[in-house]
Amino acid sequence: MREFSQVSSSEFTTMHCGGKIASLFEPETKEQLQGLITEFDDFIMLGGGSNIIFEDTLIKKPVIRLGKGFDNVSRNRDEIYCGAALPTSKLLYYCEEHGLSGLEFLAWIPGTIGGALFMNAGTAERGIMDAVIDVEILDKDGIRYIPRSNLPYGYRTGGFRQDTVIIGARFALKSVTRLQVSAAIESFKEKKRGQPGGYSCGSVFRNPPQTSAGLLIEQAGMKGYTIGGARVSQAHANFIINDGTASTSDILDLIRTIKHEVREKFGIELIEEVRIIG
Repeated sequence: MREFSQVSSSEFTTMHCGGKIASLFEPETKEQLQGLITEFDDFIMLGGGSNIIFEDTLIKKPVIRLGKGFDNVSRNRDEIYCGAALPTSKLLYYCEEHGLSGLEFLAWIPGTIGGALFMNAGTAERGIMDAVIDVEILDKDGIRYIPRSNLPYGYRTGGFRQDTVIIGARFALKSVTRLQVSAAIESFKEKKRGQPGGYSCGSVFRNPPQTSAGLLIEQAGMKGYTIGGARVSQAHANFIINDGTASTSDILDLIRTIKHEVREKFGIELIEEVRIIG
């Protein structure tokens, strides 16, 4: 197990901002992970860091990030099992290589499988939880498997408790040709090609019913609006871009300003999709 002290949180998130993490642990086995969970009453789980922002402060709670021992994938006919530390990009490559269809919509969604399950990542029509058979979790009571039917998942939530650590999942997929999977992945990628590059956490806000957060922000005149090193993207208004100098305070001030402007203009309260940790 690797351990880190006083590390910059910007190194562990795609938004590249925040203060320092006092203690970060990378367990490689389920036994090491169980030991950490038993030792700590409270902790922060970190995946690929694509949907999380740490505040400009010292994060005193221990942070746990699953190591390479949880970065695995295997197949049993049309079912696959993958560890929670597996990047979504590697899972898609595996599915493409083996002609397994059902998760192509994850194309261009960064992060790890554990994080994707926790927030039910996907599109407005389909989330990763829709393909799940069961999820392997670990808590103070040990390891157990939760069937999808026992999880109250929905739009941008997998229905897991905050103290639950996802360590893997089984998915039910469909055998097709490799070319069919490749074509489906490319189709989803094509839809995402207009998304902005640079340091960001992807979509900042959940889409309200019957509309999109990006459209509301654009119609509120916020495209290009800047606070410090944080800017509302000109390409997609639901993205905040860090130009490399933004503090988390800049980003949070911009989030508050966006919410205020949308509330004033449309009477709609935007809800953050990104998690703020401090």
